[in-house]
Amino acid sequence: MLDVSVSGKPTVIEGMIIALSCLLMSSLKKILIIDEGNFSRVCSAILNDEGYQIRLAGSGEEAGRVIHNDGISLIVSSYPYAQSFLKSKNLRGMPTIVLSDELNDDLIEVMKNIENSICLLKPLDFDRFKYIVRGIINGYLDLSGGNILA
Repeated sequence: MLDVSVSGKPTVIEGMIIALSCLLMSSLKKILIIDEGNFSRVCSAILNDEGYQIRLAGSGEEAGRVIHNDGISLIVSSYPYAQSFLKSKNLRGMPTIVLSDELNDDLIEVMKNIENSICLLKPLDFDRFKYIVRGIINGYLDLSGGNILA
């Protein structure tokens, strides 16, 4: 523990450490995961190990609140679990990864209406998944203006 000044207020060094800690925490990228319990915990653990801050949402309504209040950089959602959310206007161009067990006409239509999106089919190659997340977060995988089915 650092020494506290005679006045009981933080020292200059403590103040600098607190400010640096706040800056580092605010620079961590936040990822919202919208999925049922088990798979969201797996994704959360994988992405947390990569150093990302994770927020979980169990419903589209909850996801909407988180997006508007929490500085989310990327959404990872499951289809069809988050279908109603994916069809809503809450995304507003936010980078989105959609995970699905199968590719069908309805999913293709949903993907056409989501800007900045990529769809990955399960079972996931987790190394590839982490690479894609890292690319989106760090800006070297640009999804702007369209969508990708992979």
